[in-house]
Amino acid sequence: MLALSPGAVVAGQFADGSVAQMAANITVLPVAILVAVTVWFQVNRRFYQSPISLAAAFGFNRNNTGRCLLLGLVTGLGLVLISMVLALLTSQLIQSLGDQAEPQKLVTLIAEESAKQENIGTLIFFVVMAVVVAPIAEEILFRGILYPAIKQIGYPRLAAIGTALLFALFHVNLLTFASLTAVALALIALYEFTDNLLAPIIAHAIFNISNVAMIFMASKPLAPTTLENWLGFRYAIESVLII
Repeated sequence: MLALSPGAVVAGQFADGSVAQMAANITVLPVAILVAVTVWFQVNRRFYQSPISLAAAFGFNRNNTGRCLLLGLVTGLGLVLISMVLALLTSQLIQSLGDQAEPQKLVTLIAEESAKQENIGTLIFFVVMAVVVAPIAEEILFRGILYPAIKQIGYPRLAAIGTALLFALFHVNLLTFASLTAVALALIALYEFTDNLLAPIIAHAIFNISNVAMIFMASKPLAPTTLENWLGFRYAIESVLII
């Protein structure tokens, strides 16, 4: 929380809804996680006779890299289909209640920047944050730290359900809430199955890459539907926001 505070202050210096503010917002979490993990490992090294390594803490030394890559790929693609169905059902439910479903701000921003093709640097930044930085940072926080911490004190169900709901709430979007809760539970199951955080990281990345690719396709002039209609339907994309 202390690491997040300076980032929030920086983001507040920009105009609401601006590209600069969005960039500041999605940079806060990875920096905060890096600071927190660094501090934790320094404390671990100083106070424990046999300090745990980063690889051991997150299962990177399990010698099952190939299996994690394959399972991550398959799981990520499967979650894209599941999240699309849940997003559609959620959109219909919201509309039946007389409200309008809103896509994530980052989805809209990437779509707009892709359609304009003016500021390629900005587009590349947000895409890299979505498909590289977000999967690593969010998996370390939610599956690598919060989930096992709650589970180890004797509450495995609370750990799974609680961190899944927190993950969905963290993305601050009603339309994607059900989709992201399901995604989070699947990523927890994948982590438990492989005992290696690499697997959910890969699945998370594949999920985001697939959704970003669909945004690009929907932004093209020859796309079968207009960008506005596509965003209204809303394919559920992972975010850093974050996204």
